[in-house]
Amino acid sequence: MALKCYLGLAGVLFQISTVQALEALDEAAMSNVTGQAQGIRLTSEYDSSIKSISYYDDDGLGADGSGGVISLSPVRVYTPTNRPLIVDVQVGEKVRDNGETRTGLLFYNRDLPINIEVGSIAINGKSIGGFGQQNFQIKNNLNADPSDDQVYTVDLFAGGAVGNNGITLDIDLPSSMSFDTYYEDDGVRLSSTVDFGNPFDASGGGLKMSGVTFDLVPEGLQIGLPTITGGNVNVYNASIGDEVLNSAAYRNINLKGGALLLKNAEQAGESGLEIDLRVNKDSSLDYVYIAGEVDENYLAGNPGTEIYEGSATISFEDDLLVQGMRMNVDGERGLVFDFDNTTATDGVRAHLQGRNIRFDRADRAAAGIHSPSIGTIDARLHLTNNTYLQVQGH
Repeated sequence: MALKCYLGLAGVLFQISTVQALEALDEAAMSNVTGQAQGIRLTSEYDSSIKSISYYDDDGLGADGSGGVISLSPVRVYTPTNRPLIVDVQVGEKVRDNGETRTGLLFYNRDLPINIEVGSIAINGKSIGGFGQQNFQIKNNLNADPSDDQVYTVDLFAGGAVGNNGITLDIDLPSSMSFDTYYEDDGVRLSSTVDFGNPFDASGGGLKMSGVTFDLVPEGLQIGLPTITGGNVNVYNASIGDEVLNSAAYRNINLKGGALLLKNAEQAGESGLEIDLRVNKDSSLDYVYIAGEVDENYLAGNPGTEIYEGSATISFEDDLLVQGMRMNVDGERGLVFDFDNTTATDGVRAHLQGRNIRFDRADRAAAGIHSPSIGTIDARLHLTNNTYLQVQGH
């Protein structure tokens, strides 16, 4: 479910990217661009389809050395009928979370009606199913001031974390934002709803990501992880058909930054991608497992007696490190994440603690009546360079 949530966020950010905002417009589309005193408003409806998108690994790292391919087909991105995408664009000053005032390109979304459908994701011609996102919602307030807390904003500034050649993004997802997502295979659909509210804190909710940076460095593309304070992401009512399995909530997310480094394959003549990741220590979040169907009463902060929660506060006591993880598409083994087993420093290392581990009835937890904690779990994780994950279609 967490993966689906991350994919959901990736789809949202893709659609609000500057590429979309600045793409070529014909005369009919230009008729919907309205000049305003403080910038322009772009209003568009579209239906774009791509027959197939494929990534080819030219060598692979399997026993036979053959390369593989990942294909998405067909891919469709569109707005619902008579519900246009509305983006306001300004060039202006913005006071950032760190207190500095920067001039940048500022995007404001008061509605985000985007549907995404991928009919099939195939590895070496074998499907692992299809994926989609739909029913995007933001509190419909088309005349809201950009400072309104229910406007989705993306602020783009020149300069990244290294010198002045990169870029920096501040991204604010409002608490009223939500979308449905699904995974479908062999006619069976697993669906859920992702939203960013906190039903038990009217003043909370949302996900504000400050300082996402992009820099080209000698090793590759360096992406700076944002600072997040008190963020919320919920994945509600994971269901197979009409049967609800469970829900999960990630609340009070406090991310202290970090870095993701995407590098070329390690050896000359190889094709593929190598990944280093660091999540800074003292990052934390509250994880909540929810048993029972989340309904309107729960979302309004009044859960019924039939819903139960298991919760814990997870903290990173040291930096979480992923070093030298390779991604290849192998003609024999499929999509493979692994490490060079001749490099002793490669692998995954983390030191996590789980505190305030409780099992509560949701209405009692909402009222602040918590069961005593069962204790603290301290986990020191080390995945060696012999670790691998292999994904194949069927």
